[in-house]
Amino acid sequence: MSTTKIEFAVQMTCESCVDAVKKSVENVEGIKSVDVDLKTDSVVIDSNLSTLDLQKKLESTGRKVAVKGYAGSSAAVSILEAGDRSIQGVVRFVQVTPNVCIIDGTIDGLKAGPHQISIHECGDLSEGCNSVGNIYNSNNKSGRMYGNIDTVFAEKNGRAAFRLEDNVIKLSEVIGRSFVISDKTENNKNEKKTGLWYYC
Repeated sequence: MSTTKIEFAVQMTCESCVDAVKKSVENVEGIKSVDVDLKTDSVVIDSNLSTLDLQKKLESTGRKVAVKGYAGSSAAVSILEAGDRSIQGVVRFVQVTPNVCIIDGTIDGLKAGPHQISIHECGDLSEGCNSVGNIYNSNNKSGRMYGNIDTVFAEKNGRAAFRLEDNVIKLSEVIGRSFVISDKTENNKNEKKTGLWYYC
């Protein structure tokens, strides 16, 4: 699995803070390297773990932690802000190579179970999920529809946390479009009018 470099702002005041931060991510499977800079309160982690998993490990030190971004990659962020207001989340897209896009997200407020995530034709959120168009299909080839990304699972607490490696999606083709999550148990078709589309 491909790795991404994620930069965090971590509140640190001394070398013992640096040691605590390093210890929190030491010997963790999936972490390739860690660079801690006390002067800039910066921690850059090269890993194949989700942003949420890394943030939790850093927060276990008792320090304030914020995600700053992805180092050295083309990246975009989708903040869920239309549709069902009880659902909140952030999904990050990182083009790590010309053929690999990492999709890393955390979404809260979902019903437990499977949910379909997809990219839709339009970025128009004026009518919530009713104005985003159909699932985006740039190539109209047989097989997987381009924007039909995958199924993710929400736990009993309503949280879906995921990190996917996608070999179809190209970041340059999805910027300006919408990200949609729907309840897969009730809606397996591309019909938004059923009202089962949660969020975009």
